[in-house]
Amino acid sequence: MKQKADVIFREALTSEAAVLHQYDSQIFHDSWSEKSFLSSLESLMEKIPVAVLKQTDEIIAYAAVSWVFETANINRIAVRPEYRGMGLGTDLLKYIEGILPHDVTVFDLEVRESNKYAIEMYEKFGYTVLGKRKNFYRNPEEDALLMTKRKV
Repeated sequence: MKQKADVIFREALTSEAAVLHQYDSQIFHDSWSEKSFLSSLESLMEKIPVAVLKQTDEIIAYAAVSWVFETANINRIAVRPEYRGMGLGTDLLKYIEGILPHDVTVFDLEVRESNKYAIEMYEKFGYTVLGKRKNFYRNPEEDALLMTKRKV
């Protein structure tokens, strides 16, 4: 594992929607628009936590999570390539659990079947595979594994 960057976790600001879109389009084939990030940032049932460098406040990792009643769905989790391997994905997952309402006890997510690194991280964090969603992803087309975790 690389040496951890000196980061702070916080919720993204609406003024950061364009930056989030920029990073998202560099990381994902099916990137979210700036408008999608802004919509999530303004929603009462969604949060976008970010990891920022302490010295510069530059976003180096982010997630998007929504919830209804006791179930949260992690819609996005991303670490900029130059900061991968530092445990930031796992740290974001921990942070998410801490900022959601206490009655949220189930966490669901989809992950590309070929993304072995992410699957391994989720399993280490207590997620298990529930099933598969056929052709869930586009560009390239691929199945998704549906993973879940119950908070005890």
